[in-house]
Amino acid sequence: MLLRWCWQLGLLAAVVLGDGQPLAGLARLTETLQSVDARHLANDTLCDRQLLALVTGVQAKEFWTIKLLDSWGKWPAGIFSGNLYELGHYDQCVDMRYGSDRSLTGTIRGRYCFLTVPLENLLPSPGRIMPGTSGGLWAVRLGSCIPAACTAAHFQRFLNATVPNLPPAVRLACNAITPPLGAGQWVAIAVFLVVVLLAAASTLYETVTLCRGRTPHHNLVIFSLYSNGRKLLATRQPAPLDATAKSGTIDCINGIRVISMAWVVFSHNYTRIGMEPLINAHDILPVTSARAQPLSKRLPLHRFEAGVAPGVSTLDRWLESYHSVLVVASTVSVDTFFMLSGLLTCWSILNALDRRGRLNLPVMYLHRYLRLTPTLAALVLFSAALMRHVGSGPFWDGAMTLTTDTCRDYWWSSLLYVQNYVNPREICLGHTWYLSVDMQLYLLSPLVVYPLWRWGRRVLLVVGALILASMVTVFALFFVHQLRLSFLAVDADRIRHVYTYYPTHTRAGAWLVGVVYGYVLQRTKKHYVRLPRWAVLLGWATAGATMLAILFADHPIQQPDYAQLPQAADATYEALSRVGWAAAVGWVVFACVNGYGGAVSELLGATAWQPLGRLSYSIYLLHLPIQVMMAGSIRLPYYFTDLRAVYQFWGDIGFTLTLALLWTLLFESPIVGLERVLFGRGGESRKPKGAPDGRNGTTDQPPNHTVVPRTLSLTLQTARL
Repeated sequence: MLLRWCWQLGLLAAVVLGDGQPLAGLARLTETLQSVDARHLANDTLCDRQLLALVTGVQAKEFWTIKLLDSWGKWPAGIFSGNLYELGHYDQCVDMRYGSDRSLTGTIRGRYCFLTVPLENLLPSPGRIMPGTSGGLWAVRLGSCIPAACTAAHFQRFLNATVPNLPPAVRLACNAITPPLGAGQWVAIAVFLVVVLLAAASTLYETVTLCRGRTPHHNLVIFSLYSNGRKLLATRQPAPLDATAKSGTIDCINGIRVISMAWVVFSHNYTRIGMEPLINAHDILPVTSARAQPLSKRLPLHRFEAGVAPGVSTLDRWLESYHSVLVVASTVSVDTFFMLSGLLTCWSILNALDRRGRLNLPVMYLHRYLRLTPTLAALVLFSAALMRHVGSGPFWDGAMTLTTDTCRDYWWSSLLYVQNYVNPREICLGHTWYLSVDMQLYLLSPLVVYPLWRWGRRVLLVVGALILASMVTVFALFFVHQLRLSFLAVDADRIRHVYTYYPTHTRAGAWLVGVVYGYVLQRTKKHYVRLPRWAVLLGWATAGATMLAILFADHPIQQPDYAQLPQAADATYEALSRVGWAAAVGWVVFACVNGYGGAVSELLGATAWQPLGRLSYSIYLLHLPIQVMMAGSIRLPYYFTDLRAVYQFWGDIGFTLTLALLWTLLFESPIVGLERVLFGRGGESRKPKGAPDGRNGTTDQPPNHTVVPRTLSLTLQTARL
């Protein structure tokens, strides 16, 4: 029955049916509409009148109707290889115009939709399309074009009335029409325009003043792209090792954070590609039915298509390869940044206490908030008000719903850094959950660091107990809520984020490890910690083995047969891996600072990392929205390979880096100058010796030749784009 219907609608183009004559899909679709008796169509609404005009136009062979029908997707070639998408011609559909607003039908515009045709009963053996699955789990999704005055429900009723024996499983889902710019959008445009004009005026003033041989007033070049750009791109040679005393720098942190940030972008880019419409999904899909689930359940948050996920793959077969651990286990990069944040926070607070014996908490907290929030607020404003209007595509509407709606509803919890508890299921800019955790830990940091300063090493036992408590909490929550780590266990994995991935009390372990390292490094900042050679070798071997073990131990957990593993395996891995990873990375920092880094220290402390490190906060904020927009604007399915993923990563990182440079100059660098006006040298920290002007002073920075990271992160989830 469904095959007959598809034939009638012309979707099986060039397929031989019945009499053995090939039928053109467009001709058959046109023939179907020509057979409709226009006298039986309603004309009560604008949609009814436009549908009537479509039918009569087809019957009269009017060009605009043929153009509209030509934009429909035809039956895809290669469904046995997993090519289940035919997107049609999106732009031809939405750009179509016919008639005028003064006519009874109004101006007929195109609205892009997806027609979902289940494979079940379409062929005698649907399991041959996807071995080990039933046809009911898979559906072909065809790009369709209908008059914009009609909704999906209205056109569905039209199909039911005009197409004989239409199966109820065939459904239509349409993109929303992007509304014109409203008051909120114009306010956002005005805000961005003011910032751009300030930057242009400040840059022009500085340039003219310098050309006249004068010195610009420092308060008037706060927004200058020239002076801020020089500071942003400045480099200084790492401090040389001295045989007797340290330089008081932690240069290796620059390399660690840039490499970790690149890992974040690579992982998000890699998983995003696998979720987009592919023509070779069969090559990377499972061959056992235990691994097959409907797409609507497997990727419920990846709503790039109205009502369904856009891709047909979660890279199940790809997960079997060992190199996949570089992506699926990359969430530990979050713990790298938690560890660095704890280390730097402890270092700077101890320095402030050593100098003054007290902390000015209101100023310290305000300083932190001002450093992080303007850059984030600009992105939240763009996402909530303007992002929907800067692109288009078959999946654009769903992608924007995923980002724009959440930011419009929960912008306040994002800017107050409480969304990991207030709205963990609908986070504005999903990857920014980290900022909430980091800010909350920063607010609590004096409760941990002050006792360390006051009572010394004895408090380390308390810190160790807190680390253990966080680990035990994670372990227990896995059993209380029946959580699993596998990306394939979508429901359990989604709940896991709410209970163990986002909360501060479950992520504090890695941060507290950083506090321990920060205490040790700050208390030994004037002299080297002497270790015997065997201890150094043991430290590096242990750190390396720990990192490799954490990466590859995640491999069996992510396999399709994950359910055969005891739940205790998942709980143990989650509880131990994050603290273990933080401890291993902490050793790298400790070894490099104390002269035991060798080539690793030279690599991580290279001057090239310094400008990139200053851009890392904006890279972190921008990379995922950019990837969402790119995925939402895709027009055609493509062939997935590892090489393509790597190739696209370099384009992705290059484009993100370019925008991050502009974003930093407009929204981050000026805040440093404004803070200097408000707080002098800024908060509780003193400008590090030898650091570029205007790029330092955050309360979590030790003395360094370059700015040390404030906050970075990711949420690597195949459903979290």
